[in-house]
This record gives sequence, structure tokens and C-alpha cells, in this order.
Amino acid sequence: MTQYNVLVTSIGGDLGQAVCKALRNTNYNIKIWGTDCRNYAPYPLFCDSFHIIPKAESLLFIELINKFSFNNSIDLIYVCSEQELLYICDHFNEIDDEIRCRIAIPPLQVINICRDKYKTMELLKNNNFPYPYSVLYNESTPKEDLLKGFKYPFVLKKTSDCGSKHLHIIQNRKEFEDITNLDSSFMLQEYIPGTEYTNGVYRDSFSNEIHVITLERTIKDGMSSEVKVIFDKEIEDLCKNVAEKLNITGSINIQLRKQKGSKPFIFEINPRYSSTAFMRSQFGFNDVIYAFENIVLKKSITPPTIKTGEAYRYITEYYKF
Repeated sequence: MTQYNVLVTSIGGDLGQAVCKALRNTNYNIKIWGTDCRNYAPYPLFCDSFHIIPKAESLLFIELINKFSFNNSIDLIYVCSEQELLYICDHFNEIDDEIRCRIAIPPLQVINICRDKYKTMELLKNNNFPYPYSVLYNESTPKEDLLKGFKYPFVLKKTSDCGSKHLHIIQNRKEFEDITNLDSSFMLQEYIPGTEYTNGVYRDSFSNEIHVITLERTIKDGMSSEVKVIFDKEIEDLCKNVAEKLNITGSINIQLRKQKGSKPFIFEINPRYSSTAFMRSQFGFNDVIYAFENIVLKKSITPPTIKTGEAYRYITEYYKF
């Protein structure tokens, strides 16, 4: 059986580890080359060959990706950290032509829209998709004017951020006044109550078919701790229409909320894989492998048959003797 070489970056993070497990959940003979900028003992457990690389801060990172890929005959690259994704996007022309086509990321224009949460809201607004009312923070604008159109609670968050580190649910005026270091990198956003859903969306490069899996989720410490497969045509159609408007190829992740009897509101689109990638693969939607089949095997995917079910994420331990 042919062996394929796949590079997974930031293998120490939850996304990198989810991608590795999704790659294992297949009959293909795939050797996983894992990289991270830190060296923790458990990291080699997730891959077949582990390597320490520098942070994505200079062109040395791009040079290393080029050399590493050629020297190890890498067939496909999964970029599994926000910092690396954005750095690669900003320096895409410095990557060798032969390597660019082996990176499993959406088109650059999709990344450049979705990396900015406010630009994402503007895209939704301009195309009549349901979205939460959003305003950029401006130091020169009186707070009374900024708060017009908002009722409590509302969301305050960075326009470009990973996770929920700089996200605040503002319950009253005092809480808003108490937030320090506010600048134009923040935005105010209408709080949408209801159930939260994370949606894996993949567009097949050959058939152009768009496939969606919807997971109702419970969040703990910024990550999905419990998920349940949901079949909701309204949500599925909305995700497909947004993917069409963005003209995606490959995988994106759409976050939305929906109240009973109300339409779904998208509040974020992530132009990358999700840390629920392995969970999704267990339910029959392995968009990690779909990229492998499209890019490496150059064939259309088999449309997913999604199973009902639930998944729970708990702390575990890894041992080395």
C-alpha cells in the first residue's frame, strides 16, 4: 500500500491533535510528521515523527516549511494554529509553487475576510444574511453614541482573536466602563441568545458540492465539551449559501446561534479546521480526509453519510515510562 507523508503543524494544540486523530481514522497509509515550536514530552505520541520548528514570526518559518516539505516528500500540509495560518496567508508568495498547492487551507480571499470578525459581519450584512448588529470601537466616539442600538447584555471582543481570551459579555454600563485598553481592535456585538451550533462546511474541489455537519455544542474553557449531531435544514441551507457567497474550496467552520422559533444568526466564521474535527469524523464527516482525497489523490470525495450521536470531551492523561 502506498505510504503518504502528511505534515501537521502546532501538534501541541487541540486543533493539531484533532487533525492527527482524524487522519488516523482512515484506511489510507498516512505517515504523520508533526511540528510545534515547543517541546513537550507527549507531543510525539500524536504523530510518527516529531520536529521542533520556530514560531511563525519571520521568513525563516516559510523557508523551513519549504525545505521540510521537499526534504521529507510531504504530500499535504495541515496548518493548525491561527498564528501560522495568518502568517502563511500574508507570505503566501514566498512559499514555493510546488508547496502552495499542498496546503489544506481555504482561498486567501476567504481567510482575509474571515480573519477579521467585523469584516465577516459586513459580508453577512451586505448579502442579507442574518447577523448580530456590530459596531467597531472608536476612541473618539462618545460612549453614549457607541452604545446606541445595543441593549444589555452585549458582546465585546477583538476583531481578530483566537478563542475567547478577549471576549466579554457586558451586563451593564459599569462593566463596559471597567474594561481597560480598549482600542480599534475591539468591536461591540449584539448578544444572540439561544442554542449555539458549530458547523463544519466542506466544498469538494471536483464536484463543487457543499457538505455540512451541524453540531449543537456546550462550551467549557473556550472549547466544545459536549456536542450533539443536529439535522436542521434552515441551518444547513444558510451555511451552504454563505459558503457559495464566499466561494470557498476546502473546509471552513461557521458558528451560529438560534432560538426556538427564530432564524439562525451567524456570529463568526473560522477559515480553518475545528478542534471538533475528530468528533465530526466519528459521525461520518471527515473533512480532514476530504482534503487529502481532493488534493493528494485528486479525486472527488464520497458524500458523507452523517450518523446521529453525541460526543463528550474530558481531561485525560498521557504517560511516558
